[in-house]
Amino acid sequence: MSSQFNRSEKARERWKLLAKALKGERSDETCQSAVSVRRFGSYGLLQTQELSTQQDVKNQGSTWHRYTCPVVQNFSMSIRHLAGTIKPETVFGFNNTGNVCVWPSEEVMAYHTQTYLNDFSGAAVCELGGGMTCLAGVMLSILSDAESMLLTDGNEESVDNLNKIIENNASAFGKTKVTSRMLRWGSGPVEEALVEKFDIILCADCLFFDDGRKDLVDLVYTMLKPKGKVLMYAPRRGKTFDQFVALAGVKFHTVVKEEYDPTVWSLHKKMEAKGLEHYDANIHFPLYLSMERINETS
Repeated sequence: MSSQFNRSEKARERWKLLAKALKGERSDETCQSAVSVRRFGSYGLLQTQELSTQQDVKNQGSTWHRYTCPVVQNFSMSIRHLAGTIKPETVFGFNNTGNVCVWPSEEVMAYHTQTYLNDFSGAAVCELGGGMTCLAGVMLSILSDAESMLLTDGNEESVDNLNKIIENNASAFGKTKVTSRMLRWGSGPVEEALVEKFDIILCADCLFFDDGRKDLVDLVYTMLKPKGKVLMYAPRRGKTFDQFVALAGVKFHTVVKEEYDPTVWSLHKKMEAKGLEHYDANIHFPLYLSMERINETS
């Protein structure tokens, strides 16, 4: 009975958030509140320092942050966060979850991929559905010797933000060519310029929409070079992760790992052991999925 009561309470609180969204009110609790689906904010793998002044926030409705990583010396990147105000179009438009806040899977992907930088040397890389920051794509553009990096999202506001981030960090990219564009799956044929274009495709926490999973499988298969690889980080979210892996298994060789990084795994187990109410592994802890195309000759 108590669990049913708790679910009802949380449902009512989420409707309160929706009401605020429709009124255009600030809703930082969307990312931080104990009743939000995103109650857990960060593993602390990356450190941030706000750079914007109050005048910047007032005039632009956004904030700049300096990101560093404790295990990577002499590294920093400037990342622009969009305003903490949710508008009706943010709720009901095309998958706008990525311009509300930075999700744990994106943080983990940014951290973990820097531990095997050599895999990106000379590679054409794309981050799909990277939201307003594409943390992993930007970080790899600075730290790796990737030939090119395409940062993408399906939301126009997120892509506009990515353009500003690219401009602000351009001097740190070295020889890596970094671009951004809007890209949605399931919206029509893949452009010829993107067919078999990429050696590595990155994606974090993009599996929760039922009607988009098969389209995502088809998209990454089409965009990937015959010997390329897809790297995904996503929480289990009930059956959604397993459903995606089953769909992907038709076109890809798939490998799923839980203990893919000792630091991430240790932090995850510590939070579970503490029994923190705001930490739910089902929606916060990302599994690691690598996918390689099953080609006609394989």
